[in-house]
Amino acid sequence: MRTLGTVILLLMLCMSAGCSMTGANLYAALQDEDPSVRIQAVHDAGKTKDPKAVPYLIDRLTDSESDVRFYAIQALKRSTGETMGYEYYEPAAKRDEAVQRWRKWLGAGRPEHSETETTK
Repeated sequence: MRTLGTVILLLMLCMSAGCSMTGANLYAALQDEDPSVRIQAVHDAGKTKDPKAVPYLIDRLTDSESDVRFYAIQALKRSTGETMGYEYYEPAAKRDEAVQRWRKWLGAGRPEHSETETTK
């Protein structure tokens, strides 16, 4: 298991070198047990606007760490232009409603404009 200091050092080196995770590494990092790894992966997914990362980002909206949820919604907004009314700081029940809208949107083939987005 990685120590927090090692992870932080690796993230700092990666960020200073301008590198980002892609592909399988990104998808694995989005599910890592370490919140700092998940945050970096969420940031990279938003930066690259990887459409295959969208389901993983939606899953991160239910993360136990509020920082991960914050960056996940920012990455989704950057990647899709949508928020579905999601606010990372809302009570779990309210966040869950927005996550269900995200999952419905994803299941509907990612329509261009969401009624939820324009009414919220």
